Amino acid sequence: MCGIVGHNHYDPVQIKKLNDLLTHRGPDDGGFYADDLISMAQRRLSILDLSEAGHQPMFYSAEKGASSEKYLSQNMSDAQLAIVFNGEIYNYIEIRDILAKKSYKFTTQCDTELIMAAYLEFGENCFQMFNGMWALCIYDLKKKSLILSRDRMGIKPLYFYSQDSYFAFASEMKPFFFMEKIQRKIDLESLEHYLILNFSPKKKTILQNIQKLDEGSWMQYDLQKKEIVNYQKFWNLSYKVNNLYLNDYTHLLLLKIEESVKRRLLADVPVGAFLSGGVDSSSIVYFMKLLKPDLKTFSVSFDYADFDESQYSQKISRLFSTDHYEVKFNSGDVANLIDELPYYFDEPFADVSMVPTCLVSKVAAEHVKVCLSGTGADELFGGYNHHREFLTLNRLFNLPKIVKSPLTFFYSFVNKDRANKLKQLLEANSSKVLYLKLFSHLYRNNNDTNIKPGKFSYLNDLFLQESAMNNILEFDQKVYLTEDLLVKEDRATMKYGLEGRVPFIDFEIVQLANAMPEKMKIHGSVGKFILKKAMESKLPNDILYRKKQGFGVPIKHYFRKELKDFAYDRIFPSKLSEYFDDKKLKELWDIFIAGKSDYAAFFWNLMMINLWSNKWKITL
Repeated sequence: MCGIVGHNHYDPVQIKKLNDLLTHRGPDDGGFYADDLISMAQRRLSILDLSEAGHQPMFYSAEKGASSEKYLSQNMSDAQLAIVFNGEIYNYIEIRDILAKKSYKFTTQCDTELIMAAYLEFGENCFQMFNGMWALCIYDLKKKSLILSRDRMGIKPLYFYSQDSYFAFASEMKPFFFMEKIQRKIDLESLEHYLILNFSPKKKTILQNIQKLDEGSWMQYDLQKKEIVNYQKFWNLSYKVNNLYLNDYTHLLLLKIEESVKRRLLADVPVGAFLSGGVDSSSIVYFMKLLKPDLKTFSVSFDYADFDESQYSQKISRLFSTDHYEVKFNSGDVANLIDELPYYFDEPFADVSMVPTCLVSKVAAEHVKVCLSGTGADELFGGYNHHREFLTLNRLFNLPKIVKSPLTFFYSFVNKDRANKLKQLLEANSSKVLYLKLFSHLYRNNNDTNIKPGKFSYLNDLFLQESAMNNILEFDQKVYLTEDLLVKEDRATMKYGLEGRVPFIDFEIVQLANAMPEKMKIHGSVGKFILKKAMESKLPNDILYRKKQGFGVPIKHYFRKELKDFAYDRIFPSKLSEYFDDKKLKELWDIFIAGKSDYAAFFWNLMMINLWSNKWKITL
């Protein structure tokens, strides 16, 4: 895993400084290249071919193979392409064998070299051949153009800026903050999106004109015309259902998970696994143990019993005889981490599970350089409680008003507060807004979400599937998974120079899951039904069917007790005076502290954007 950065002008001094901002992503090595058209650089976390042959930027010619920029300083005429690359191509050996038969030369054991050979042979179609995770920039020295590409599910981040003949790209937003040509102007739509959903929207970022390359896409920038001349998707999600029998699907799923795990064990460094003791991580550990006898697993817990899953992770560790590392953290550890988060996450980001993800990554990085996780299974197989709640509510939502109104009226006698929430949900103007309200942390905390279509313009391309189930899973896969969960895992692992790998979102598993009928995912009250059926003979029932706990941290306890003053000082005064009145916020704080309502997620959101604004000196 690595970090990449570049811009379209000659400046070897600045590019080295920008590259240094990404050292945490690649602590093992760093390199840069600059000519009259471009400066580009990379920080390397060495995973495959640990020798100097894997140094980047890497240059390539079909006749001579790969070379470093040191060699090419004397032999520039040899080079056809140069690359900076972040990620792993798991099937690179198979593709390399195909290209070797076509007389392509290879001088390293790196997947980096393979990418350039595949591009020379197949052009942009090469990206459809790759199984892996990547963010890359290929410099075509003959055509004087750049090709940027990002993997199918957006596992690896890639940002770019293209305005007034200036073009820049990077793995994180940090380098853009230090580019003189880029102004720090808040994108108001992105800010409102953050306040509702805890993260920035697809393609956009919190700052105007800094964009994310869409997942499963490539783009071409012409260095002479100084403009983007092509931007295309090479892959997209599909939800065409195949009606196979349950046994056929369980067999196929087990086969694909094992293949995916096997691919992700490819490394020249130690590989371990995150283990919470839930069905997702336990399933990954089961398959890893089949293939890797000396397995290390990692988990964390906190000093409140309701946030402690250690009994389950310990049970799985004993069952599969893993070398298990578990660390219990407390409010002091969380406080020490909080002020660091805005630096590593770059944008305002308020998924509170960023805390345990960082802490478990820190533990793992002391023992391995690669760690597999169970991320993605919930989004593929309908694992969240709100999935089941939405399907029920959606049926009510589509009833005539004459039927809905009496339902909420009679329900008010049972639970007035929940009846008011139900009424707000059923008054949404579409199924997509119904789901967003249910999904929003503001709604869960009794605050008005005020969701309008303009704030979520990318939804015009979503919620077009025939079934409600596929609509919400498409949103979760394209938006929540890509813009929240994968961002969290990438930044948390990279903070400690650790490579995170996600077997469940191998694109072959994604395709298989999205072709399954709804009943294979949510069956009665059971979410992730197909995964649990597939693993029934391999995992204990109390692991498979226990209540979903989530990867949480006792923020509500800490904010009310141990970190009360710490949090208050970072929330007040609010940087968002145009959105929230401080007097009203302090009233909500007092209600929260008194234990009358749980506003922890809401105040975490406000604290994170205050800290971000202070860190990067950006006015909201």
